[in-house]
Amino acid sequence: MQKHLTTLADRAFGERADASLIVAYESHQDALRFLSSALSQPNGIALLQGPGGSGKSTIVREQLAWSRRAAPVALVDGVHLSPRQFLQSVLEQFGVAPVPLHDEQMLQALNKFAVQKKSSGQAPVIVVDNVDRATPSALRLLNWLAALEAQDGFALRFVLTGREALSASFRNDSTRSITRRNAATYSLNPMSVREATLYLRTRLLAAGGARIEKVLPLDTCEQLHQASLGWPGALNMFAFERLQQTEEKQDSKPVPRIIVSSDGETIAEYELTERKYVIGRGDLADIIIEDSYVSKMHAMLQVYRNAIVLHDLNSTNGTRVNSVEIQKTVLRSSDIITLGGHRLKIENAPVIGSEMDAKVRAADTLTLQNLADIRRLRAQHTIAALKHK
Repeated sequence: MQKHLTTLADRAFGERADASLIVAYESHQDALRFLSSALSQPNGIALLQGPGGSGKSTIVREQLAWSRRAAPVALVDGVHLSPRQFLQSVLEQFGVAPVPLHDEQMLQALNKFAVQKKSSGQAPVIVVDNVDRATPSALRLLNWLAALEAQDGFALRFVLTGREALSASFRNDSTRSITRRNAATYSLNPMSVREATLYLRTRLLAAGGARIEKVLPLDTCEQLHQASLGWPGALNMFAFERLQQTEEKQDSKPVPRIIVSSDGETIAEYELTERKYVIGRGDLADIIIEDSYVSKMHAMLQVYRNAIVLHDLNSTNGTRVNSVEIQKTVLRSSDIITLGGHRLKIENAPVIGSEMDAKVRAADTLTLQNLADIRRLRAQHTIAALKHK
């Protein structure tokens, strides 16, 4: 598993995620085609609706990147939007300078600008994100703007986004101009399991993640899809939490250890924090067993993140695990290694995975090389120690 998963999660799914990264899926692409078509119609107004976190803001920003090539575009967030903020923001984004100070002057400036652009075939586009959360006064202003006409049609085009049943919220007298324009409506759909898996892994890869099939295996992606119902906002949130929990679980994983006993009495305990341990009677062993039936270099432990492997080093009397003689095996928690009259109990051993199983089945050449390296290294240390005596 990759280290620093919380940092990676933040870059892929959190606040540090690249806002320009777009992972399109079927409904996302359908929504883009819908917006492009609706804005090209004479009524020029589109409603995009879906639950919170369904990707509405991402979709309209992508659409506006294309619309800006052909006409002026202004994007405002409708949450607690006041009429004055609305007008100032729109005029500034349209490049109208200087922006008038008074509301009436701002309305006149916007009307003049819109009519001029419409006459040249560049009817401006105003996008109000979260329009269903705008103040009543801002909605009345929006209704007034929707009624503006040029000589050959409406002066402004609109994209309005909101939660489900957005279209029903415009069926009242205060928004009759919007209703009169017969706005086209598109309701977003969630991702499929396959789309969600592609979405999650693409974002993770773009954030610098490696071995993404290990970080987010298929079963995890399916679980995240089920929890989020396939909506991108919820997918981001649940994926971030899952990776954070995975790192916390890794950090809290107990350290594997061996308890050495003889005649029922505990003699020593060893935490397995290093990569290799030689078990034997000689002074060169890491875990020394004072027993005449134990060879000087009797067995070797190789400690991996996801397994502990025990190798017999061609000992004279052999190595037994749970009363079965072995040459090489993966140790599990509560396994008992028997060496002469001593018992070595394994605790907190990791559960073996398929990757480690393949390593265990590999040839013993690496083990023999490791043993030779250890012997050479310790012989060098012994010679160095004798020289200094």
